Amino acid sequence: MEKADKLTPIDSPTNLKDSYNRIARKLRISLTDKCNMKCIYCMPTGNIKWINNKEILNFTEITRIVSILSELGITKIRLTGGEPLLRPSLDALIRDLIKIENIETISMTTNGFLLEENINQLKLAGLNSLNISLDTFKEERFRTLNGISNLNKVLRGIRKARELGIKIKINTVIIRDWNDDEIINFVKFARNMDLTVRFIEFMPLDGSGIWNYNLVMSKREIIKIIESNFQNVITLDKTNYSASDPATIYNFEDKIGKIGFISSITEPFCSKCDRIRLTSDGRLLNCLFEKEGYDLKQMIRNTKATDQELRKYIIKCYKMKPEGIIELIRINHLRPTLNLMHTIGG
Repeated sequence: MEKADKLTPIDSPTNLKDSYNRIARKLRISLTDKCNMKCIYCMPTGNIKWINNKEILNFTEITRIVSILSELGITKIRLTGGEPLLRPSLDALIRDLIKIENIETISMTTNGFLLEENINQLKLAGLNSLNISLDTFKEERFRTLNGISNLNKVLRGIRKARELGIKIKINTVIIRDWNDDEIINFVKFARNMDLTVRFIEFMPLDGSGIWNYNLVMSKREIIKIIESNFQNVITLDKTNYSASDPATIYNFEDKIGKIGFISSITEPFCSKCDRIRLTSDGRLLNCLFEKEGYDLKQMIRNTKATDQELRKYIIKCYKMKPEGIIELIRINHLRPTLNLMHTIGG
């Protein structure tokens, strides 16, 4: 692999800046579009056209791109999918990524189904933290929402990761009349396990096409439900607050467990976004709601671009980052399946 040449002053890390003066610091890498679940708010219904394995970036290509991005200011990596644990030898990729200069943390978003048998080697490889998707504690509802059985397998994986000292956040998509009756159970889970549960507003990234605004449970509604059931009222966690973090995190008075909210629909945070995404087939996405993105794989495989050429192209593409979902809300353009989450990565 060609070693990226030294940055010149004109290519300083602060140059990965868009037209809204947002600077990219975090990278989401989708390792595969494939998944062993079929979550109703993510996967399309019917037959799914998967990306051909030959079109998926290999680990050498991923590492090369991350090396270039690290010189442009990227410091935090999150591995996503589809389901990233379906990608063989994932621990080898983590070992390579953690060695890259300027990369501070490697985290992963997973549905947790394969976590129990893989978490030991992932931690040894250098994985720092996990975001685990979990939307119900009821087996029958788990099967309805996720298209697969064995909720207990996911729960065992969470407990094992917790025992190993891995930092865990539970991602819970609340859909009105589907699982909003379990909000308090998730709060109790956060407190019993002493971890963070983040409630995520249902976004129009569903392949099933069921999204509509009436299904969105807002942050305000959820907080009202929580506060009506707990004496120790939640307060903003200012010690870990970051303006660019998509979630606002709250503590309880006794400091046991945390609750977070990702309010993409009712309180968009686009103006503070510091994330970019690399799809499994090698497209750079500046925003969840970009369709095509910018094809880095074609530059690597077909035009044999140098690291310097890739770097200049990435800087140019990032300057075209759109305003985000806030623009779609402003023009009343939200609709189901605006993009397909399983092809993007969370």
